[in-house]
Amino acid sequence: MSDMTEIGRADAAPIADRFSTARHKLTEFLIGYSLIESYFAFIRARRPYPFMKREAVVPGSAVPRSEQRHQNTAFIILLDEPMPETLIKHFRLRKSNRITPQNLAKMSSDVQIDTITPQMLDLSSPESDDLLRRILPIDYAILGERLAPGTAPRLSHVHVKIERLTDNAIREMGLDLGYVERRLFERGEDYADSLEEKFYEYFGFPSNASGRKSAAAMAAQMLAKAGTRFCVMLANQDDCRITLLDDGPMVTQYMLIRLEPEEAARLLRTARAFGAADAAPYTLVRDEHNAPIVVYRVDFARSAPARGKRRSDGDRLLRQPWLEIVDEWIVKVPATGQVEAMEADPVPDLPGFLPFAWARPAA
Repeated sequence: MSDMTEIGRADAAPIADRFSTARHKLTEFLIGYSLIESYFAFIRARRPYPFMKREAVVPGSAVPRSEQRHQNTAFIILLDEPMPETLIKHFRLRKSNRITPQNLAKMSSDVQIDTITPQMLDLSSPESDDLLRRILPIDYAILGERLAPGTAPRLSHVHVKIERLTDNAIREMGLDLGYVERRLFERGEDYADSLEEKFYEYFGFPSNASGRKSAAAMAAQMLAKAGTRFCVMLANQDDCRITLLDDGPMVTQYMLIRLEPEEAARLLRTARAFGAADAAPYTLVRDEHNAPIVVYRVDFARSAPARGKRRSDGDRLLRQPWLEIVDEWIVKVPATGQVEAMEADPVPDLPGFLPFAWARPAA
């Protein structure tokens, strides 16, 4: 599945189905909730925002960072059908974690909702935003399912746990790609540790991934195996980026970056080439040094070592990068309450993203 329509272009073909509409809306919501609102939370707290360094953009090269408490987190699983029955044993979907006012009140005293209307559960409608803001702070994942053909995906469960042994997930990937013949530890513990690092890198996370990143990787692996159409969306506090995983071959991530003067000039030229008067629609804010802060999107493809079968030279291939940058973009800033100037875009036909090379290694 192409990821190009998440932010989309005004001159592109209309979004074709309710699943894509919900995915598009959720992506914009998460950019506002997890990136833009978090940035201003850092500013209000007088804390420097932990911008990603360009050399750490590719997940396998990322250096572990500490949790950033001002960063809003999210873990959303979106399905184009009900959860496949074969996976119910791995996804905790009980009556007690269905989204109802009674269940939410038991999970968190901070979530006070007397009634939940159908529109609040419809992930293609703006009415779901308020409910999302209330339930995203409840730990673990939120599930949205399209329960009947022709209908929109609806929020169904909160506090969803992914229950699977990590070793089983790593072994399955090793078998699929030919890095192991039968058992995870058949070539020793060091080899298994290297394969575990690559398992996380395969899904766009650093080698020390755990918690929600580990759960998101396992969810994407199992849903892809089941042949369902899905999107796993994760926003974390350590790397301050949004990761999107789906049934296609790409890994897409969003983050905030700060542009150097020559990069700001290049963005201005690109914006004008696409019909903008200036780069304002693509600039969240300028910092105290007048540097533009922008929403950056990067699309990764899995490299040759992360594809194929029967790798006889596994030790060497496990030392190579498993993700490579194929496209980079600067995203048009979505309208949010934090960015009032964006609410009245004077040029509605501007593209939703501009091509912009920022972290791609030199050829």
